[in-house]
Amino acid sequence: MGKHIITTSSKGQEVYVNLTSPTVGVHLGRNPHILRIIEEMIVGAKLNGEVVSIEHDTGRLIGNTDIVTTTAEDTIFYAKPQRKDYFLRVAKNRHPIPSRQLTVKLKRDNDHNYEVTDAWIGPNAPPFPGEERATSDSREYWQTHALVQDSQNVQSKTITKDCPYEK
Repeated sequence: MGKHIITTSSKGQEVYVNLTSPTVGVHLGRNPHILRIIEEMIVGAKLNGEVVSIEHDTGRLIGNTDIVTTTAEDTIFYAKPQRKDYFLRVAKNRHPIPSRQLTVKLKRDNDHNYEVTDAWIGPNAPPFPGEERATSDSREYWQTHALVQDSQNVQSKTITKDCPYEK
């Protein structure tokens, strides 16, 4: 495991990331500067609970987000990401937009420390409908938001204009 300790929380808990993780490792590989921002966020945070989500406005532009708010003018399609069985909502011909926000997901381990399981530039968003971690907010949120077209590798045979969330 590529365990990298980022910082210690105000309660003395280690906060670390597995740099070889396929989820968070991809985001950190594209934006390594967010490790420093995660450290800034965690220093004053009181981490409680099994799973923690933190959305932080840094007050400065830190990169681009792939999550966009959609309108009736957007061309939308759905597709499954590589090696996954749920559908993403994708906005065609949209581009990433500058963001000041960083979202970090953490999970408490058996030693009561926290592992960063995901981190991305942009707003906190619920999982997609159909994902194992989907919430009651997932469907409503993803009816008005989408990922920009080139931000994800998708299974081309699964591309559809029909919303699979309404089935």
